This record gives sequence, C-alpha cells and structure tokens, in this order.
Amino acid sequence: MSLKTLIIDSENRLTLDIVNSFVFNKSRRISMSGDENFCRIINANREYLEQLLNSNEDIYGVTTGYGNSSSNRFDASKAQQLQHNLIQYHNCGVGPYLTEEQCTAAIIIRLNCLSKGRSGVSLELLKKLADLADSRIIPAIPSMGSVGASGDLTPLSYIAAALEGSGNCYFNGKISTTSDIFKSRNIAPYRFLAKEALAIMNGTSVMTAISAIAWQEAKRVADLACCATALMVEILEGRTSPFVSSLHDLKPYPGQKLAAQKIFDLLNNAGARHTRKNETLKNNESNGAIQRLQDSYSVRCAPQVIGVLYDTLDWTKSWLEIEMNSVNDNPVFFHENKNILNGGHFYGGHVAAACDALKTATANVLNLIDKQLAILVDSRFSGILPDNLVAKQHLGADAHLNHGYKAMQITCSALTAEALKNSIPMSIFSRSTECLNQDVVSMGTIAARDLANITTISKSVLAIHLMALRQAVFVSPELQLRDRLNEKCLSVIDSLAELSPVVVEDRPLDLQLATVAISLFSTCSGVFANT
Repeated sequence: MSLKTLIIDSENRLTLDIVNSFVFNKSRRISMSGDENFCRIINANREYLEQLLNSNEDIYGVTTGYGNSSSNRFDASKAQQLQHNLIQYHNCGVGPYLTEEQCTAAIIIRLNCLSKGRSGVSLELLKKLADLADSRIIPAIPSMGSVGASGDLTPLSYIAAALEGSGNCYFNGKISTTSDIFKSRNIAPYRFLAKEALAIMNGTSVMTAISAIAWQEAKRVADLACCATALMVEILEGRTSPFVSSLHDLKPYPGQKLAAQKIFDLLNNAGARHTRKNETLKNNESNGAIQRLQDSYSVRCAPQVIGVLYDTLDWTKSWLEIEMNSVNDNPVFFHENKNILNGGHFYGGHVAAACDALKTATANVLNLIDKQLAILVDSRFSGILPDNLVAKQHLGADAHLNHGYKAMQITCSALTAEALKNSIPMSIFSRSTECLNQDVVSMGTIAARDLANITTISKSVLAIHLMALRQAVFVSPELQLRDRLNEKCLSVIDSLAELSPVVVEDRPLDLQLATVAISLFSTCSGVFANT
C-alpha cells in the first residue's frame, strides 16, 4: 500500500491506524484498485444480481419492500425507484452533525465493506464513493437516529443522499449544500441501481467510524494518565515500588504491566528508590512532606486502573478491525454458486460491546485523574504544596486574594462526573422498532457516540490535571524539585509552560485550557506524542 494513497480492493484490510491516518491527514489520497481480478469479482457479483432481476425472482429490498414491508412485491422495473424511496424516508436524522473526521471515517469504511464483492453493487458506485472521499467532499451526517440494527440505516442514508446530489457535505472547511458543490465541480449526481442504496445503508459503518476515532483518543488517555501519574509521584515524593516490573510479574495482565512500565520509565532514578530500605519513613522535619509507607490508591493503584484500559484497547482493536473489514449488509450474494443469503450482519452487537467496555475503562481512568488532582490541590494530602496551588511565595500579602486552581478542580470534578454518567452500558437498552421486525437491536451507534463524548471530555480533564502538575512544580517550596524530574518529565512540564503560563494572580483559564487540550490530543503534538 502506498504511504500517500489508500487503494481499495476486495483484499484490502483497513486498520484503526490506517483509518485515522487518512482522516487526519488531508494530503492522503484514496482510489479504487484497477486490478483486473478485483474488477472481475465486483462485476461478476453485480451481473449475478442482474440475472436474478431478469428472472423475476424475489430479492429482499430489490423486488420486495423493506423490513416488515417485505411482503410487498414489485416488478423489477420499480427497483431503482425503490432505492430512491429508501433514501428519502430515512433522511430523518436528528441533532448536530457528526464531526467531519467521523463522517470521513464512515465513508471510507463503508467503501471498504462494499468492496468485498458480496453486496451486488457496481464498480461505478464504488468509484463514485472513492471520488467523494478523495475530493474530501464528505457527507454531513446527523448524529442521532440509529438503533444500530438494521445497521446505521438513517445515518448512512445521508451518504446515499449525497451521492444523489442532495443534503449537505463538508467541503473546504465548511458545510455546503451537496448540489452547490457538485455544480461547482461539474459532478453528476449518481442514480442508484437495484439494491445499491440498500447496500450503502444496511451496515455498521457509522458506529464503526465513530469508534475508530474514539479508540485512538482512548489510547491517548491511557498514555497521558501514565505521564500524569509519574509527575504526581515525583512532585509528591511518592513511592516507586508500585511500578516495579517484578511486582507486576506476579499479576501479569499485559495492560497493567505496560502501564507500570510507562510510569516507571518516567521516574528519575526510580531503580534506586524502590527498595524496602529506601522506603523507610523520613523525618518529617526535613522538608515538611508527609511521609507514608504507602501512597493513596489513585497513585499506588494507577497501573491496575490504567492497565484495564490498555487491555480493553487491545481486544476492542481486534473487534473494530474485523467490523470495518466485514461484509455487514443484507442480503449478500455468492455469485460463484448462485446463492443469496439473508442474515443479520448489520447487527452492531460487537461494536456496542466494545464501546461499552471502552466507556467504562476510560471513565475509570478519568476518575483516577480526578482523585489525583484532589490530592494535589489539598495541602492536607500533598503535604508540601499550598492549597489550590496558589503561588503564595510570589504574591506576598495579597496571596489570600487569589485562588489558584480552586475552580479548575471543580470543573475537572464536574467533567469526570459527566463522563462516568455516560459510561452506563448502552447495549442493554435494546428497543423494539419497525413493527416488531427489528425487535432486538444493538444500540451500537449510541454506544459509540457515548464513547466519543467521554474521550472528548477526557481532553479537558487531562489538560486540567497536567496544567495543575505544571503549576505544582512552580509553587513547590522545594527549590530542587526540577532536579528530581528526568528528561522526559521535564520536557512535558516545559511544553506545558509554553502553552499555558503559570497562574500567579487570578485570571481566566478557559482559552488556555482549550489550547492545552487540543495539543495533548493532536497527532502532531511534539513531546506529548511520545509520552
């Protein structure tokens, strides 16, 4: 595969990394394969469907109605009108549009699924989809209105509508009407052949797209939580023993071991600090610090909390990549042995379960971060830091007029509570719809949106905590604190200092908070990308 161009064919395998790379790097191109064997497969599958049409055979969604209306029969001459009507009546989405990135991921995942040669679509349709994605003409999809089976019918109908030249699209950094974009670029609307609109709509590509981007952000949450934990240990002179590899060999969950190792690698001289001898309680008169044999759970148990997220990321990655490389519409066609199979591959159960698990694991990490911040801003627990991280030594007599990170900690707590609320499993809320034809549904799209909401909240939670850790280094009465930080931790602290100056006198922090949040999760965020 070219590094610059994503070539789609029946053997192509998307990964989460490939999807995110295409979505966030607008210089990447996409095109359909010109391979002779690929074209033969797509054409043979389509020709088989055409033969069935000519024989007047009943084909679900082609010469019959949809869902509980499948008892309605139509002449093959009505097949194209039926496809157009399917799009029309499903264009009832609600709420704000999904982000351009989420919509971009949806169109390339749907294209990949249809390119497996089992959906009865034409090569022309696949090229049309690829051209839209390559030109970054991205259908704007309302975020609400899918129960996750039969797939993402309503959200995906907006991709189909865009191909017909209707609806709205993201283009050149704004949302415009599709008809205006097509007119300006001399693009002809597409007229769907029999079954083609159903093939686009009757699948799981929107929930998978939302999940693919949120998965990447959840991984970033885990990495940044390790970084924050290491800074907590260093700033508060915490114990290093909870992060020693030999300890985690005794309970060898891979994610837990990974989290412990990441934290340990960020600690300065940690190898010499973890032995039982060096954990002997110090004289409290030496520096005023509260010396404990064991630190609070939010520090000591960080590998066990963050590790659950790492391990959940591992198995959900496999599930999401299976989904984005699957044939997940209905019916599907086996032209080799002249067979049509009706099934339920549009059911998003695996995506729903993956997102529900990631929601809980990610929200628990945010809860960990919130508790760490609570320790940091409270002198009763930090021991050496002023309440609310007020820069007392720089304010003199006016110190009592300023409040440091008091409100930032409140915001962090509020955001964490909202993330925890969104972590309730969505897959258990199946609803009966469509005259009881869809009597069991996955709710995968809502689960994916919940996960995306949590990862969005995560950006601000982690930004607040890391900004507070930077503030703690500034207000610490220990002049040698910076000397305790290793090169990696110092680079994080100094990068934060460039984005957000320390707080001396009270000032608004909302804009700087937003700047830090964006930088932490940017794909080009320098030092943070290597945390």
